[in-house]
Amino acid sequence: MASVNHSLFHADYKSEPYWWEAARPDNALATDPPDRTEVLVVGSGYSSLSAALDLARAGRAVTIAEAETLGWAASSRSGGCVSAGINLGKGIAGGQGDKQNNLHTALLGESLASYEYVIGLIKRESINCHLEQRGRFVGAFAASHFPDLAEKAAKLNDLMNLGAKVVSREQQRAEIGTDFYHGGMSIKRAAKLHPSLYYKGLLEVCAEAGVTLSAETRVDAIDGTKGNFTVKTSKGDIAAEQVIIATNGYTGPLTPKLRKRLVPISSQIIVTEELPEDMARELIPTGRTISETPRITSYYRLTPGDRRVMYGGRARFHNVPPKLSATILHGMMTARWPQLKGAKITHSWSGFVAMTSDSLPHMGEEDGLHYCMGCNGSGIAMMTYMGHMVAQRILAEGQSDSIFFELDFPGVPVPFYSGDPWFLPAVGGYFRLRDRIERGS
Repeated sequence: MASVNHSLFHADYKSEPYWWEAARPDNALATDPPDRTEVLVVGSGYSSLSAALDLARAGRAVTIAEAETLGWAASSRSGGCVSAGINLGKGIAGGQGDKQNNLHTALLGESLASYEYVIGLIKRESINCHLEQRGRFVGAFAASHFPDLAEKAAKLNDLMNLGAKVVSREQQRAEIGTDFYHGGMSIKRAAKLHPSLYYKGLLEVCAEAGVTLSAETRVDAIDGTKGNFTVKTSKGDIAAEQVIIATNGYTGPLTPKLRKRLVPISSQIIVTEELPEDMARELIPTGRTISETPRITSYYRLTPGDRRVMYGGRARFHNVPPKLSATILHGMMTARWPQLKGAKITHSWSGFVAMTSDSLPHMGEEDGLHYCMGCNGSGIAMMTYMGHMVAQRILAEGQSDSIFFELDFPGVPVPFYSGDPWFLPAVGGYFRLRDRIERGS
């Protein structure tokens, strides 16, 4: 049983996102909601802001209703990794053969479009969020995983031209200062950014475009049909023609049909104190973001300035105190980088990721409500893009070229599941055991 190691924590330790040091969520741009709006967006994350921006600039009256402080949830808690990739899991639309292969190709193409869209948005709107297009390294957690990465690199280059290269174990120290992995794959077309500054920039351009930003406005019920909704909130009723549900990993009882198709998983993150420059350079010489191949994976990077490590993963599959999850994550981090055993933790926090049973994000309509959700850990590019696509579908009166609108949105295959993932500790334990067996440890 793990316990808190108090010696790991810096004197200035905080149980909150490191990103908030530069851009703490606040309600400076918030106003009370109107009695009537053309489009009401529930939630204020990346997808919400992206959709609202497009709609407002097209002349629509748009209101965002956020139950908490603007930016309090996952969008300011993310790891800040931006990739042209989605998790293409099992059971893609139930297809087989050519049908499945064609869908696979279309999904990869749209995944690349999401990456290009978010990069273009940041540059077009001049959002200062430390965007760095320095690529990604994917480490082979077990020797048996390396051949799969070689095959995947070839496919990614063939279908998406990502600049993927196989990296042998003998070569990997040019990518990452460790012998922990059995080689890996580098990807040129990937990026990282400061998630809270990106959020702040999006929020500001939405306000400039005329979006009504209503914080601490909990939506309790939605009655009516498309064109004539009554949205009941903690600050009064709002009449709306269209409603977008963009609550992702924080989807609750307001939309039970959507909630039971999502599994909210807590992702925990730590940040170290500032490291000596030569040590930080040794850790990730290329400045790439790092991911890996096990079922229970970690993701990590250097923060802007390249002097601190941000390390994220699944310390536990249930809620635990931040200092306990930080202790566990520190152990995982130093298993990969023993040279960091003396590094103190300055920040530890968590946020919810929305997983789906087919490992794909989804957009569509449910009972006349538009939705976009299920980022599966690829939230920055994909959720920004999906918000854009939902807005375009509304503006085109239901027409869209996105393949995601054609996918069935399966439920979670657990009897009587309604949104409380009680089974995660057992499933997570099983997956960890499988990972240890494959690694041989």
